[in-house]
Amino acid sequence: MILSINDHLSLHTLDRTHSNSIFQLVIEDQAYLSPWLPWVGLVRAPSFFDNYADASQLRRKHGGEFAFVIKENDTIVGRIGLYKIDTQNHIGEIGYWISSSNQGKGLITQATQRLLTFGFEELKLNRIELKCAIGNTKSQAVPERLGFTKEGIARQAEFLHGVYVDIVVYSKLKSEFV
Repeated sequence: MILSINDHLSLHTLDRTHSNSIFQLVIEDQAYLSPWLPWVGLVRAPSFFDNYADASQLRRKHGGEFAFVIKENDTIVGRIGLYKIDTQNHIGEIGYWISSSNQGKGLITQATQRLLTFGFEELKLNRIELKCAIGNTKSQAVPERLGFTKEGIARQAEFLHGVYVDIVVYSKLKSEFV
């Protein structure tokens, strides 16, 4: 599945063909990504992403996850997805990361906007959440730009590099989506 954003930017369903490119991005950007993503230090080979892609496709088959790579001009620049989909309550959670060389260009904001459209219009979700570690101000700027409601702080809600960190919880309802 491909979700087009514009002539240069699109989201492509994650599969094994993306593993080498994602591996290279993560290895090149370990220092940039690891403060916020606990799995970065576990990456040793492209097979890490082969395994993730296989598991993600299984979760997609059951409606629990829709994971994508972000492509700008056919080059993978990051990842985004709708995760932890609760089909009974029509809730999903967006997660994302982007390479440091592509940060600050608005790509994650555009990709998140497109994923909101997909979630509300195609998956018929009623609520989409976005959670960021309290110190990750760049990540927090995305839901704030997109008009999410900041619901509050979930105390010690994420175990990150051996310590519990607080996370900011944002949400957007289908009735608020324009």
